Amino acid sequence: MRIRTDDEPWAGWHGLGGPEFAPVPNMALRDSSLEAWAAAFLEEARSELDDLRGDLLLECFDEPAPGADTEPVHSAQVTLPRP
Repeated sequence: MRIRTDDEPWAGWHGLGGPEFAPVPNMALRDSSLEAWAAAFLEEARSELDDLRGDLLLECFDEPAPGADTEPVHSAQVTLPRP
């Protein structure tokens, strides 16, 4: 997951900590689509990161270590709540 903060939007997207790439849990996709999982994941992150301001970006790839030219199979973005 990456963030573009309201304080430094000119800095672009940067990692939010943790591993750069992590696999989607197999159990998560057993009962829902990748798109539904990503939307729920971003909503949970949105509520947990209430001290940050900006936008979150989640990109899903079909390989464990995508290259710079690899296109995501799914991409979703949310805006963090503003006071």
